[in-house]
Amino acid sequence: MYEKYKKMKKHYYYLITCLTALILAACQNETPVERTHRAECKLTLAGEIDQLYLSRVNDNGFADGDVMGVYVVDYVSQQPGKLQASGNRGTNVKHTFDEPNFKWNSSYDIYFRDDKTPVDIYGYYPYSANNPEDPENYAFQVQHDQQIAAHDGLLSGYEQSDFLWGKVAKVYATEHVIRLPMKHRLGNVCIKLKEGKGFSQGEWAELKKTVMVLNTTTDALINLSTGECTPQGEAKEAGILPHEHEGEYRAIVVPQTVGSGKTLFSITVGSVAYKFSKDVATVYEAGKMTNFTIEVNKKSATDDYEFRLTGESITPWEADLASHEGSMKEYVVINVPKAGTLKECIAAAGKDYTRIQSLKITGQIEMVDFVFMNGMKNLSALNLKEVKIMKSGDGYYAEDMIPIAAFDSWVNADGNVPRIYNLVLPDNLKAIGYRAFNVQSLSGSLIIPEGVKEIRERAFGECNNLTGTLSLPSTLEVIGVQTFEKCGFTCELLLPQNLRVIGSCAFRNCRGLYGHIILPEGLLEISSDAFSGCLHLTGDLKIPQKVKEIGDEAFRGCSGLNGRLTLSEGLEYIGFQAFYWCNFRGPLVLPSTLKSVGGDVFCDNMFSGELKLPASLKEIGGGAFNGCSRISGTLEIPENITAIKEQTFRGCRSIEKLVLPSTMDVIQSGAFYDCYDLGSIVCNAVNPPYVESSAFDGVSKSNVVVEVPEASLASYRTASGWSDFKKIVAHHELICSPDSVVALNASLQKKLVIYAESDWEVEKCPSWCHLDKTSGSKKTEVTLTIDALAKGQEPREDDIVFVLKDKGYTASCGVSQCSYDYDEDEVITLQKATRGNGVNLVFLGDGYNNKDIANGTYLKDMKQQMEYFFGVEPYTTYREYFNVYTAIALSQESGVGTVNTLCDNKFETTFTGGASLMCNTNDVFKYALRMPTVNSGNLNQTLIVLTPNTTDYGGVTSMWADGSAIAITPKSSDYYPYDSRGIVQHEAGGHGFGKLGDEYIYHNAFISSCQCFCCPHEEEFNAAKANGWYENLSLTGKMHEVPWSHLIFNDKYSAVVDIYEGGFMHNRGVFRSELNSCMNNNIPYFSTISREAIVKRIKQYAGETYSFDEFVKNDNPNPGSRSTRYDVAPWNKLSDKPAPNHSQPIIHKGSPKF
Repeated sequence: MYEKYKKMKKHYYYLITCLTALILAACQNETPVERTHRAECKLTLAGEIDQLYLSRVNDNGFADGDVMGVYVVDYVSQQPGKLQASGNRGTNVKHTFDEPNFKWNSSYDIYFRDDKTPVDIYGYYPYSANNPEDPENYAFQVQHDQQIAAHDGLLSGYEQSDFLWGKVAKVYATEHVIRLPMKHRLGNVCIKLKEGKGFSQGEWAELKKTVMVLNTTTDALINLSTGECTPQGEAKEAGILPHEHEGEYRAIVVPQTVGSGKTLFSITVGSVAYKFSKDVATVYEAGKMTNFTIEVNKKSATDDYEFRLTGESITPWEADLASHEGSMKEYVVINVPKAGTLKECIAAAGKDYTRIQSLKITGQIEMVDFVFMNGMKNLSALNLKEVKIMKSGDGYYAEDMIPIAAFDSWVNADGNVPRIYNLVLPDNLKAIGYRAFNVQSLSGSLIIPEGVKEIRERAFGECNNLTGTLSLPSTLEVIGVQTFEKCGFTCELLLPQNLRVIGSCAFRNCRGLYGHIILPEGLLEISSDAFSGCLHLTGDLKIPQKVKEIGDEAFRGCSGLNGRLTLSEGLEYIGFQAFYWCNFRGPLVLPSTLKSVGGDVFCDNMFSGELKLPASLKEIGGGAFNGCSRISGTLEIPENITAIKEQTFRGCRSIEKLVLPSTMDVIQSGAFYDCYDLGSIVCNAVNPPYVESSAFDGVSKSNVVVEVPEASLASYRTASGWSDFKKIVAHHELICSPDSVVALNASLQKKLVIYAESDWEVEKCPSWCHLDKTSGSKKTEVTLTIDALAKGQEPREDDIVFVLKDKGYTASCGVSQCSYDYDEDEVITLQKATRGNGVNLVFLGDGYNNKDIANGTYLKDMKQQMEYFFGVEPYTTYREYFNVYTAIALSQESGVGTVNTLCDNKFETTFTGGASLMCNTNDVFKYALRMPTVNSGNLNQTLIVLTPNTTDYGGVTSMWADGSAIAITPKSSDYYPYDSRGIVQHEAGGHGFGKLGDEYIYHNAFISSCQCFCCPHEEEFNAAKANGWYENLSLTGKMHEVPWSHLIFNDKYSAVVDIYEGGFMHNRGVFRSELNSCMNNNIPYFSTISREAIVKRIKQYAGETYSFDEFVKNDNPNPGSRSTRYDVAPWNKLSDKPAPNHSQPIIHKGSPKF
């Protein structure tokens, strides 16, 4: 079946018709068929003529301007629709061939109805402008005079007599080209007159010869839905004059039977007539040639002629030599009896080789002849069908092999570049050499003849104008490196069964190849990039059993491969990105012989079900299964694997359980990133594998149960990367959550949850700890009470141990208690206001456990943050107006969380990404109300400064329209000015209390036209202004309209206050008053208008009246602090890094809700 199909393909032409976009009613004489809104898929056709071989130089078989008709018929209820005279999806759609662009232009466009309704497609040639009234009975007539040449835009008589028809059935919506095989539906009579004996030299050529085909009817009815042709009427008295070419007479006839004894044709030579008939009936078959060879001998005695039938056969329809393109479509035929003499033979034939466009060679040629042809500057078509290629004397190439660089795109010595557009290869070819036809001009289809075993490196590389079909012979064994790279073939790729090797990049970026690809069972090698970029290969893919290695990127980017991938036993290595960006679905079964899987090899595929990694596997490359989101169930890593590399299973969000071997040493960055459904990790390694940052980002550290060897529990609970998990146990059958509780002096109650497979009980409990339940079954909530510890007593630590009764498994909860001068939640007054009504400041810490508090770190940090706050003007001068408080806020864990790590701290402070943080603002506000002078009436005038226990850079301020604010200011250890001091002054002093806007710049854009999504714009700016905030910024640069206009010409400030463009993240359209300030780059200096705004707010909250003169009198601008960010004493630790991104204030409407 394969051989039959391949042979059929070999004898086809291709016509390409593009039917796109919405049907235009104005372009046809009937109402177009309605389509659904979902039908966005273009219908694209390519037709082909079934005949023996090509004769026209244009291998499409059509000339520029040829016209054909197309019908497209919808299925109805999944049954074929009836071809009708009107009302089809496409009815007699006119298509005109555009030869220069090798495409067909339709008179109007056609859509598929939707993706569920298939169509049948019919085509016929030549086109009739009058729609057949009955498509099942289309009247057609062959011409009597088929000798008439093409003229005045009309086809020749022979071509007008030909009728082609084709159909492709049940085609669903697709973006790929649809092949429409076109066949001759009439018959062909071929009469060859052969010179016999008795003629003097040149006499035969001078004789007038006439042939007439007789006793045939020229009328027919053709059923356009089936292509069947039925003769009509009686045979005409006038016969058919055939088309003649070099002694061959061809006539196209209606398929019919001529009765026995009737004359089939007459021949007149000179004045002598001859009539030929047979004793049996003669059948002219559709699509076949009935061939007669008549030898004519001259009788020397009488000068009469003798006619003798020497050959008779019925064969496939051979190439037609008639063409309305005239001589341009005919080959110059040169016979070369001795290889190496092509140039001389052309000269002997009286031809100028510099003017030859279309050349057919017979006889023998060698390398010298190819070199000569390479320099024929006008040569565009080459027919080597009947050529014998002789072996080179130096053994450089073998017999019947196209030599190396025979037609290469490299410029020749005389400056010519080969421009071969059409090519017919020798019938007896065995191999094609390196870069043999590396010419981008080659166009149309490519037929590699039977007998070829090897096509070497870059033989047709980058021939992107080969947009027809590719036909490979059954004998082919080796396709070399880059053989067809970037070719433009638009067809299904049929690989011959004898193929053994597919070289690197053999079909890379052949984006027109489509359909299912079947790899031959005998294939041994799939090299790197073999099919990469072949976007339209579809369906399943089976790797043959003899393939041991799949090269790097072999199928990279073959996104149309959306079926099942079958990897046969025997496969050992899969190279880097071999199946990257494919869309394989269903289970992925890895063979038991597999040893290595390359990096990114299955990235972003759609495999589903459980993935079983074979025990033979020794290496898994980074990103190998990245993005395989449908892989689910349990993933067990084999014992031979010692490292999970970067992003290996990133995005495998459906994996539920992970089993790591005892040999595991390291889990690299991003290895299990975003594995959201992971609920259980079993790690059999005694020593905790090293976990790099982000290895488990996106995995819920509070939900996942990590089961480790019992002797290694303590190691895992303190190991980097593992300590983030909250449920590390020796046995998943028994878990206590949380697994630790801390306390200060006061008695503490804490809820524990026991997760047990069956009955459990308490095996051990310290005397100073009490549980309301000492036994239970399955999941149970238990209340732990820790007794008070007298102040001054030594700290105490111990474990509460739970045991699973039937198995003896244990789980523990560590308890720790420290003594301190202050009790948990006790309020401490750091400063009491001595002027005004008192403005409230509250400094709170988060992520400080009992040891952080007991060793004095907590209170020391709160006092330091307070000093930073007052360490910049005008807060230094107006410090006496403030009440300052703190309280002992105990967290169960030390530090703060991130998006990917959890920390059990009091106010749930966590980094949210970059420098931004968040906390439970409701809890913070409630806690602040514990301070002596803070109440619900003045909470909106109280600034809360929350300090997370971390030295990472960050900071953000949450502000409410009523004035309430929480500034989160970490203990940044970054260099000046991005240290803790800079953050407190910018976030707390600038945003939180001063209600100032950011002056730094991120975008070289006008704020009014910036389209970014990363920062606020005019709407947010104006909303803040409506609250009475952002006095340091303006959207106008007019001197008398900016908020600081009164300072510009003031004697004290005119030297520094002016109008500077840039601020609020934008370089244009926003204006500030001074070049540098704390709101720009965290330096310890507020601009004059900022200081004034802060003093106004202090006076307002303190119940005093603001006076500008008083402000000027008391103002201490500290000009040295604003010079630059690098020379301000005493801040002498300067950062050599670029400024980190700040987080803009988070502004809420109304008041806090708690």
